[in-house]
Amino acid sequence: MPKDIPVVSIIGKQNVGKTTLIVAIIPLLKKKGYTVGTIKYNIPHFEIDYKGKDTYKHYQAGADTVSISSPKKLAIIKRINQKFLPIKDIVAHSYLDVDIVLVEGYKKYRYPYIEIRNNYCQTKSTRKEYKHHIKITSVKKTRSSIPVFNKSDLNSVTKFIESQIR
Repeated sequence: MPKDIPVVSIIGKQNVGKTTLIVAIIPLLKKKGYTVGTIKYNIPHFEIDYKGKDTYKHYQAGADTVSISSPKKLAIIKRINQKFLPIKDIVAHSYLDVDIVLVEGYKKYRYPYIEIRNNYCQTKSTRKEYKHHIKITSVKKTRSSIPVFNKSDLNSVTKFIESQIR
């Protein structure tokens, strides 16, 4: 039976620093010996392959799954017949060899999450708060039952993520 891979979502409005945080956290987790996967939700139509390349031709010809590999990388393009593929399905099929998956952009799932805001006092939270949730802000201006950290406090953020792995 496959293990449950812990997932932590990083959420927030556009341009608040979600990608910046993930890029800063990955090396800290790697330094501690963890293997890390990421999932980025994007617009409904994205391309990782482009016209003229062999894999593009394979996919355009109707292949259901196309992959390209080298000694250091593997990319898989798979047709899906769903409007929205659940994170648990993505993790179950592609992330069995990692200790933690950091997800950017899937706001509707109830995974432990880190909410980033430019200012703590900005509009209402984007999700219902619960115990596996922290907030990161540029300015801490209010009390909260949820831990609130400054954007530069990467050690506290890393500890929160580690608490989800154990």
